[in-house]
Amino acid sequence: MMKILIADDHSLVRYGLKLALHNHFTDSHIDESWDGESVKAQFALHRYDLLLLDLNMPETDSTILLQWIREFHPETKVLVVSMNDESIFGKRSLQQGAHGYLEKDSPPEELVKAINTLMNGKRYASPKLSTILINETLAGKSGNPFDRLTAREFQVAMYLAKDYSVTQISEILQVQYTSVNTFKRRIFKKLNIENKSALLRLTDAYNPG
Repeated sequence: MMKILIADDHSLVRYGLKLALHNHFTDSHIDESWDGESVKAQFALHRYDLLLLDLNMPETDSTILLQWIREFHPETKVLVVSMNDESIFGKRSLQQGAHGYLEKDSPPEELVKAINTLMNGKRYASPKLSTILINETLAGKSGNPFDRLTAREFQVAMYLAKDYSVTQISEILQVQYTSVNTFKRRIFKKLNIENKSALLRLTDAYNPG
């Protein structure tokens, strides 16, 4: 029996994913979580073969959660299922320990394909993400400006794009206020922008819809 955990803060999304999974993986046990703490609570009770993980859950830093799963539950396959465009978040999620990345508007058969790929010991990338990775390999560089950022800088950039203040970010990440300001300066320099409005425009440009 395959044990699956769905982590998403929207109950209708969890219901839809659960229904799709039961239709194709009838011999499976499925639990639900809605934020990082409930994910950890479920892992304290069960071992999971597969985690379907949303990147945007309340009071949850997905980067930190992925690191935690990779460190303490390396046997669990992680498929990120997110509204975030894979042009920005796909490759970075794979680098941070996810085994696959799927956009939420993908058809159910693509979800099944992704899960089967992961459970067969391989990584999953959609045709779109595969094309991006191949083109970057052939070009020898990334066309995505956000790839210039370190993991921590990317974290800070995404919070800034959501209009969090430096003080709020320092509290969330539990780092000094001056450190966040330093990250902010580095982000603006690497992305060649001057303010948060420009950061938001750049994020929208690489995350359409």
